[in-house]
Amino acid sequence: MDAIMVTLVAVLLANADGRSGCFLARLLGARADRRAVVAVALGSFVVNALLAALLGAIANRMIGQGIVALLVGFALVTAAAALLWRGRLTLADEQAVTAPLPLLAGRMLLVQIGDRSHFLIGALAATSGAGLWAAAGGAIGWTLAALPFLAFGPDLAARPAARVLRWASAAILLLWGLRSGLTAFGL
Repeated sequence: MDAIMVTLVAVLLANADGRSGCFLARLLGARADRRAVVAVALGSFVVNALLAALLGAIANRMIGQGIVALLVGFALVTAAAALLWRGRLTLADEQAVTAPLPLLAGRMLLVQIGDRSHFLIGALAATSGAGLWAAAGGAIGWTLAALPFLAFGPDLAARPAARVLRWASAAILLLWGLRSGLTAFGL
C-alpha cells in the first residue's frame, strides 16, 4: 500500500508543470471526439505505467536495494530537472489535432515511453516489488496533476502561482532524490 501513495505523490509532483494537462486541454479543445481522446490519453498512460511497473517489479528481484535506491534517486532528480526544463517535450499539437484516433492512440502510447512519470513508476515499483500498486498510484497522480489544466485551460501554466508550484515541486523532488541517493551510499 505504501507503493501507491509514494508513487502518487512522486508522479503528482513530477507533473506539476502541467505539460501533459496543457497538451490534453489543447487537444480536447480542438477535437470533436473528446471522450475518445480522454480514453486514449488515460489508456496509453495506464498501459505504459503497467509496463514500467512490471519492469520495476522484475528489477526488484534482480538487483540489490542499494542500486534500487540509486535508481530512485536518479529518477527523482531527472524528474526535477524535467520540471525546470521549459522545452517542448510532447508531440506537436498540430499533428495530434488532425490525426485519426487510432494513429493518435499509437503516437500517445509511443511518446510516453520512458517519460519522467513512467521512469518514476518503474523505479518506485523496484523498491517494493508492488508493481500494480505503483502503476495505480502513478495513474492517479498523473490524473490529479492534469485536472486543473483540464478545468481551467492551458493558460493556467503561465500564472505566477503555477511557476512557484513548479519550482517548489522541483525542489521537493531534488531533495528527495538526493536523500535517496545518499541513502544508497549509506550516508
